[in-house]
Amino acid sequence: MKRIFLGLCCCGMLLLAGGCQTTDDPSKGGLFSYSPEAYEKRKAEREQRLKELQREQIAEERKNARLSSTAKSKQTERASMQKKLQQANSESAKLKKQLASFKAQNEAQQKTLDELKTRQASLQKDLKTAGSGKMSEEDRQVEAERLRREVDRLAKDMEILSRL
Repeated sequence: MKRIFLGLCCCGMLLLAGGCQTTDDPSKGGLFSYSPEAYEKRKAEREQRLKELQREQIAEERKNARLSSTAKSKQTERASMQKKLQQANSESAKLKKQLASFKAQNEAQQKTLDELKTRQASLQKDLKTAGSGKMSEEDRQVEAERLRREVDRLAKDMEILSRL
């Protein structure tokens, strides 16, 4: 019986040993497949990959810093442009108001000028009538004095209008 038991144990050991895989990965290998060279190689590969990832991270951080700086400068530039735009809008509204005022002033001056032209035409007509000789001498002198005063008023009004 000892022999059978010993035979079964040997078979079991062979089966167990045959079931172990051989691999370069120490974390997946069995008792009989441990290789210090494979372990060191895998360790070096992992350290190299870590260094690469660290370099990539540093590059990404630098890129992020540049983008952040660019974004800040663009925001500052945008704020400055918005301020300038608001100033231009304000200036435009002011000029529009001033233009409306000038237009109203111009219309008033044009109306006054038209009135002065009408008065001048009427005065010239009255002068012709006074000079035609159909009036008495006394009426002619009174009319001449009235017309002289009217000419003076008309001259003053035209001078005032020209100053505006």
